[in-house]
Amino acid sequence: MGVEKTFEELVLELYSKNSEEIFSFEYKGKRYWLKKARATKSNIFHKFFYKLFSFEVVLPVERKTEFEALEYETNKISKLKLLGINTPEILYKNSEFFVLEDGGKMINSYIRKRDISKEKMYYFIDLILDELAKIHHANEFHGGAQARNFTYKDGRIYTIDLEDSFNESVDLKLLQFRDLLLLLLSLAKTRASFEVDYEYVIKRYIELVPSNESFYIKFKELANRISFLISLSQKSFMKKIIGRDGESFFKLFVALKNLEGK
Repeated sequence: MGVEKTFEELVLELYSKNSEEIFSFEYKGKRYWLKKARATKSNIFHKFFYKLFSFEVVLPVERKTEFEALEYETNKISKLKLLGINTPEILYKNSEFFVLEDGGKMINSYIRKRDISKEKMYYFIDLILDELAKIHHANEFHGGAQARNFTYKDGRIYTIDLEDSFNESVDLKLLQFRDLLLLLLSLAKTRASFEVDYEYVIKRYIELVPSNESFYIKFKELANRISFLISLSQKSFMKKIIGRDGESFFKLFVALKNLEGK
């Protein structure tokens, strides 16, 4: 991984002086991102909630040290790139951090605007689904497929933040289902003036990945599994407790529960 000496000196200096885990910088008129190594683990709440409900979105991630997480993520970036998935190029790497080329703005910066049009919203949704489908067709998973972990530049989507891994015994289909569920949950947080058509998102994904057709019914089953929580969320006192994000969460699951039969 050959880089100019001045570039290496710059990133080493920036690493030592900047306390942020992830930050951007410029070099010779181009933007880059430096990401420091950070350990991965699930908190106690995630583990408890998963054991209680087998709720896929809180499937415990694999515990890794900072170095292990860095090695895993950089190897996965390189692997996905070889498989034809759009990931930013790794320009520099050592045991403490790595540097990526700029992949543009996070999709969240576009779809969470109040004045976004339906046309623009579904333009970005379709781009994400295309890229997620490529990952799943390659018998891979993202691990953190929220909209914020995809970026947009020059008409292309880039996949980022690939540090989460799971025990080898976990079925790949479950991890792919979790990917799509995370995407839906992130879309539920949009501040658009219209409701996202989750049925469209799921059916469009299945068109792209027909081998995961069973996900449609799995979403209905998941919503039914926590139906008592959904009912509880409709109570006025609960709406005050769960807040805006919680309300969006349960609004999504109401939509999933009401999906049309296949």
